[in-house]
Amino acid sequence: MKRKTPLAIIFAITFIDLLGFGIVIPIIPSYAGMSFEASDVTIGFLVASFSFMQLIFTPIWGRLSDRLGRRPILILGLLLTVIGYILFGLAESLVMLFVARLLAGIGGANISAAQAYISDVTKPEERAKGMGLIGAAFGLGFVFGPFIGGMLVEYGYSVPGFAAAGLSAIAFVTAIFALPESLPKSARATATSMDFSLRTLAEALRRPKIGMLLILFFLITFGYANIYATFPLISVREFSFSDKEVGYLFGYLGFIGALTQGGLIRILSVRFQERWLFLIGAIATAVGLALIPYSNGTTMLLVVLAVLALGTGVITPSCLSLISRHADQSQQGGVLGVNQALGALGRVLGPIWGAFVFQTIGISWPFLTGGFVLLVVVVLIRRTLW
Repeated sequence: MKRKTPLAIIFAITFIDLLGFGIVIPIIPSYAGMSFEASDVTIGFLVASFSFMQLIFTPIWGRLSDRLGRRPILILGLLLTVIGYILFGLAESLVMLFVARLLAGIGGANISAAQAYISDVTKPEERAKGMGLIGAAFGLGFVFGPFIGGMLVEYGYSVPGFAAAGLSAIAFVTAIFALPESLPKSARATATSMDFSLRTLAEALRRPKIGMLLILFFLITFGYANIYATFPLISVREFSFSDKEVGYLFGYLGFIGALTQGGLIRILSVRFQERWLFLIGAIATAVGLALIPYSNGTTMLLVVLAVLALGTGVITPSCLSLISRHADQSQQGGVLGVNQALGALGRVLGPIWGAFVFQTIGISWPFLTGGFVLLVVVVLIRRTLW
């Protein structure tokens, strides 16, 4: 019988690490703009740089963990994350800030090793529950991290970076001394990972329903990622929020999203078909995105953000469930790898496009284009699933 202790340890490590990520993410645009006079487009590239490294290194870490074991890859990733956050706090130039985010992105790509670790220590029938721990760690990290970052930023932009470095250092030490290896040496030669390749992508997209669902996931991620760099900027410039309050707004989004994915989605899934949840989530996300720049006052903004968080909290698990449902058992790994890659690509292109239209056309445009993309998703859902 497999022990539950490794699962608890991997959850703790992942949560602590993601808590650090949540601490710094709301302050990056203001940090770059105020301290280094970065343009809005440059800020978009800075925000996207983290996901770009994840796009490249997630399959690399996955393959290396198959050959070397999960533990060394997790430890190395955490070490790079610690270094990245230290540089974030010490940054004296925009170049140094980019290096910090690139290193943190490389380190953060070890999430594939964490997922593989869970697969190693769980039975097939318990795997979904085990993978849910990663989702829970993400949710909790995005709830508490921004609140902590909002409080710490009052002491300077470097303080949240050092706090995130300290948390990742705790996770690093915990992994060294408490995390056992999950992949036996005898299994390493034959282990497989959720690899992404152009051939795998082409094969997945050729399957009509699977291909369209994967495209929809990319569009959803891209549309929402339009606001990653620009929501903090519009919050400060248009709504006159402080950096502390921006952190609280991100925490508020994370809290409602966590409640939705952690509880509400289970209730709704009993009453409604997944395709209806997918459709309703897309509509709510589109409305939430489009109304952000037109929110008159804090109360209306909080209502709009609640609609947005509810929408994303419903649409993401519904889409992932539909993708899994329409993929054969033998295709699950490959399809999941393609899905992760397309999601990462959306998180790279979204902030860049959002920042570009924010600077060149107007501050409302990232939110309007994000809303428009989600409306396209609504139309495609109706055509694909009905």
